[in-house]
Amino acid sequence: MGDAFNEWSFTLHYRHFSECKGSEVHFQRDSKRRNALILLADEHGRFPESATLGFDIVFRQYMNSSLAESRFYHFPVGYHEAAGLVEMIPFEKRKINLFFSGYRNRNRVDLYKQFRKTLWLPTFNLPGRHVKELARRAVDKFCSERDFSECYPDSIIRFTEWFGKGLPPDEYATILANTRIAVCPPGFISSETIRHWEAMRLGCVIITAPLPDNIFYKKSPMIVIKDWSNFHQTIADLIANPDKLEKIHQETVIWWDNYCSETAVAIYMANILRRCATGSNVSQGGR
Repeated sequence: MGDAFNEWSFTLHYRHFSECKGSEVHFQRDSKRRNALILLADEHGRFPESATLGFDIVFRQYMNSSLAESRFYHFPVGYHEAAGLVEMIPFEKRKINLFFSGYRNRNRVDLYKQFRKTLWLPTFNLPGRHVKELARRAVDKFCSERDFSECYPDSIIRFTEWFGKGLPPDEYATILANTRIAVCPPGFISSETIRHWEAMRLGCVIITAPLPDNIFYKKSPMIVIKDWSNFHQTIADLIANPDKLEKIHQETVIWWDNYCSETAVAIYMANILRRCATGSNVSQGGR
């Protein structure tokens, strides 16, 4: 940005999920420069919008689509440090066909029941948060099976007992770098998770539920499954078509470089800041 960078003062705020809704937040802004706020980790959407007043630009993770003001912009969820330290293995040399390891939360019950059939749960997606939570409690009580790696050759598919109780980050990243297809279901709150960013960075073909309609996901090569009852057919089609799998891998690498890498995000932010400083119209999510 050159000298234009010095026209800005940046505030970085990390809001932990345990912070109470409605708690007061006070920032000290620079009266001599334009002010930009980068808001991280507010997955629950509890950060008070009133606290963003006085900032010319707000970059926000997990941004609610109802925030239509032109000064609000999406910010990437990012990846765990371990995923940034491993090198991408050439796709043709990868040994793991399908990989998922994560907590069996209520938003993943729809994926879980594709592996563990139950007479009392339909295969299609369950409606609503409360129904999913009831289903999760029933599954926890009656379904002890958690490892379904044998369902696909050379694959790892495991549902853990709780958040953070699965593979250590270093081991997770090493396996992901050796994975062809990465399954990325929703997290406990949001459909966005760090596993999307880790899988993208390492060039995996990604299977995901619908994601927010922003620059980082819109028109990406990720394979979106609206109903998890289509999961097995989707995987079968991919495995049966290695050329298609390779093509999506290449498209994912290009997408990462152009939209989600550190350099791409820096360019995205710089363009927004530069246009704001000159008074130009800044379209939501444009590069």
